[in-house]
Amino acid sequence: MNDAYYTTTGERPELAALEVNAPEGYIGTQIMPIVPVTDKSGTVYYNDLTADETAETGRAAGSGPSGTQIATTSTSFTCVEHCERGKITPDEAKVMGGIDKADLVGAKWAKRQVMNALEADICTAILGKDASAQFDAVKLLSQAQTALATIQVYEGKTALISSTATLKRMVQALLNENTMGRVFSRVVAGVNPQVAITGMNFQAWKDALALLMGVDMVLAGNDTIWNSATYDGHFALAKVDDGSDPLSHKWRPVLGKVFQFMPDGKQPWVIQSVADRVNVNNLYDAYLWFDSVLLNTGALYVIDGVSA
Repeated sequence: MNDAYYTTTGERPELAALEVNAPEGYIGTQIMPIVPVTDKSGTVYYNDLTADETAETGRAAGSGPSGTQIATTSTSFTCVEHCERGKITPDEAKVMGGIDKADLVGAKWAKRQVMNALEADICTAILGKDASAQFDAVKLLSQAQTALATIQVYEGKTALISSTATLKRMVQALLNENTMGRVFSRVVAGVNPQVAITGMNFQAWKDALALLMGVDMVLAGNDTIWNSATYDGHFALAKVDDGSDPLSHKWRPVLGKVFQFMPDGKQPWVIQSVADRVNVNNLYDAYLWFDSVLLNTGALYVIDGVSA
């Protein structure tokens, strides 16, 4: 076997830094932004919501107003190792155009599988919350208003979160309902549902849902993860942090964060390649350590029952 088709054995920082062209639907870290950490486990102090109080009247002269103590709370995180191995034989490396190309293929594949694990972990945190209502196309506006009123005291942008398939079924249910069908089609195109449905693309549907339900954005996740059997027909309305400040949870009541261990303090990924001469193979391992933690569950409202 030609040595030219065996990879290099060891850690590969250049492969760890590869940009993986993720399929459409990786929305997790837009909902729960990344917090880099240098320890795999620890305690996080965060701002939970302090309940509103009625403003005081009739304060006595010489005395201050009664006060409400505001303080942070804490929880723990444990960044669990997630890993995957891709394998490419020397013969396949030759077919791919050389070991350099095979290195890219193997590392990207392994990395994408671990990215899927991160996305699934965030999906479980979001759509895994007990549903507060069952979807009703006729009552969707009032259901959305109830959800938004519930989460309004938390900070961030409002988002409708679900799988692509569930969002499409929501649109179909709205268009099939007499009153809401006319309302929804006019939001999109100003015409009747039969004409509107022929000209609307998915982005137009998302924009219309955002306008109709009064949210800032609609996040459509990959169906393989966000529309699994467990979460089929679920969607959520939430307040989501923009991720611009990794420490925003310390002073803002935000939904949650993903705590991600940084092995070298800079790069969260560890990618290593191994020339396996015993089994005549090239191995590509991807490692990532993370924990998705909901901090303020009140910033999340889940609705179930969007059926096919």
